Amino acid sequence: MPITSRPDPTPQLRQAVDSLTGYAAHYSPIRLRLENSQKAPRSAYGLITVPGAAFEGRVRDLAEVFKRLLPHVPVLLESARAGIDAMPPARHQPGWRLLLDDLAHAANQASRPANITDGLGDRLWPYLQTWGEHATLLRDLALQPQQPHTNLLLSAHEEELWTAHARSARLRGLLQPMESRYDAAGQQITVATALHPEDPDEEIVLVLSGDIDSPGMQVIGHYDSHDDAIAHLPPAVPPGVLYPAGPPTVRDTQVPSLADLTRDVAAARHSGEVAEAISYVTEHPVEGGHLGELTAFLDTCSAWASAMDTRAGHNLAARLRMLGAQTRQLGHELRLVGYDMDAVVAVLPPHRTPAPRHLKAPTTPALTTTPLPATPPANAMPAQRR
Repeated sequence: MPITSRPDPTPQLRQAVDSLTGYAAHYSPIRLRLENSQKAPRSAYGLITVPGAAFEGRVRDLAEVFKRLLPHVPVLLESARAGIDAMPPARHQPGWRLLLDDLAHAANQASRPANITDGLGDRLWPYLQTWGEHATLLRDLALQPQQPHTNLLLSAHEEELWTAHARSARLRGLLQPMESRYDAAGQQITVATALHPEDPDEEIVLVLSGDIDSPGMQVIGHYDSHDDAIAHLPPAVPPGVLYPAGPPTVRDTQVPSLADLTRDVAAARHSGEVAEAISYVTEHPVEGGHLGELTAFLDTCSAWASAMDTRAGHNLAARLRMLGAQTRQLGHELRLVGYDMDAVVAVLPPHRTPAPRHLKAPTTPALTTTPLPATPPANAMPAQRR
């Protein structure tokens, strides 16, 4: 099915998009402030449930901005639906259409007089949050530009030659990706540079379809410059998200930073103080501590790499999973060290006195943490003198 051309955005649509962008700009800092002040867990849908005057006041401010956006909602949704209709059928479109229906429902509920005037807090916030989180996708769909008419496809012979060249360059590490996007049909498009097959002193810009590390990769265009290649590409469609159902809840906790813990260890006089610092890294006050947070970070990065659904992504995901396993093992070993550190019940020896700040200290052998040599057994025979 050919892609239908769309007219340029009208002044009315531009005004609507500007209003949507303004709402998103107001939403982001309010969301951040609410997250930073959050003390109660979220609901099952990940919605913030912070009570109190601060929450009410911030939602009230955001509701005022949303009121100014409401007159533009029909134009935004209509243009976004037209943008989808102008694209060839693809598996991501049902999800987009459902999301537009969800935005329409949220706007309808938020615009009800009872909610706009009295329904602050938990009753109004979910609808405002829906529009704040999906504003970027709605904007991109509403402004989905006119598709270019340039034909990227090469002849069968040219495609075979250039694809073989690109695969060879990739194997030798000489194919350098510069940009990646998905077109309206859901096909991955990559812009990459490689050495020209007829003149190794010059670079050529290639446009490839599919995973560049897969057997199905094909070169569908070649250009002398990056700008020329970009000008002939189909517009990029909005990218996806890692967690379609919403990101997992991550609570901020008052855990000392690693820099603070390092300072605490440097100032410690008792082994128990060092053990306490280790416990913050491994398990206290939240399960896993700093290393647990690092492991969760690595696991999330691994999930993102795997979600790329390319060979390179799966390879990166495997490396990140290995690093996550290593941090789990490191956390286990460090936890055992912390227990042993606490069990020794030791203090630093008094000869490790502080150096004077102003007076010159007498020259003494430098203090070191190198273990002392083992004491010879009492029954050891003295060395014979020659």
